[in-house]
Amino acid sequence: MSLARRLLTGSGRASLVAYDLSPLVEAGALCHSMTVTGDLVVACLADDAVPATTWTDGPLRVRLDIVKEAPEWAVRITACAVHLLGELEWLPGELLPQYLADAGLDQRVTELATATGGRLGIIRTDRVLVHDSAGVLPLSFGEVAGVHPATGQPWSGRSFPDAEQEWEARDQVGRLSSEELAELVFAAAAGWGAGATLSSRAEVTCAHTEGQVYCVDVDRTGLTLMAVELGRATVHFLAFGKPADSIDELIDRLDQLVNAACGQPTE
Repeated sequence: MSLARRLLTGSGRASLVAYDLSPLVEAGALCHSMTVTGDLVVACLADDAVPATTWTDGPLRVRLDIVKEAPEWAVRITACAVHLLGELEWLPGELLPQYLADAGLDQRVTELATATGGRLGIIRTDRVLVHDSAGVLPLSFGEVAGVHPATGQPWSGRSFPDAEQEWEARDQVGRLSSEELAELVFAAAAGWGAGATLSSRAEVTCAHTEGQVYCVDVDRTGLTLMAVELGRATVHFLAFGKPADSIDELIDRLDQLVNAACGQPTE
């Protein structure tokens, strides 16, 4: 649920295809987010070469894909994705200022929507598919866009870490030594209760990746690591004892995770 919300609120790279239009051209230069009331929106510049971005005749059936890569410098890892089918409706220009004033969207979406040739569209759907190392999980859109348990109000449109916080969060994971990362991987593989092995598959590895542990994702709920060894890539999830909703809380949860993993028996 947390992963789906992060992707829908702005993490990852979004693209859409209007499968009823010809030619079938993907719109890939998009910003996306969710409003404070739970609307899923996309912003783009109108482009005559991409019919979906210039459409004006009412709702348009689309497929939206949001793909997120791991926050790593040395390798490219597709961490997760969200896919959905829905209806896109572009907001008329005269309604845009008031809608943006009430939407609580991040600055990137607002700037693109209000640029010369910019457009803002609302996508309505009933279901999303979350695809990660563990497989594919369907969720209702209402679940993902629902209310905040603490306030009873719609989610603010942001989650932790959001797109702007992701690399700062990754820097905190970078504080962990290679020995500590290896200990986390070992504990998860050994069946530690806070860890789970999501996948393991044969991979063609290079010399610089063999024996390395990479950060696939860092989320308010835990840490996802990939260990590469002997021609295999194995992905593990390490759950925090409590969710982290700030960088300071993330630092604390990582320290707790490492301390707990290092206390696990080796046999």
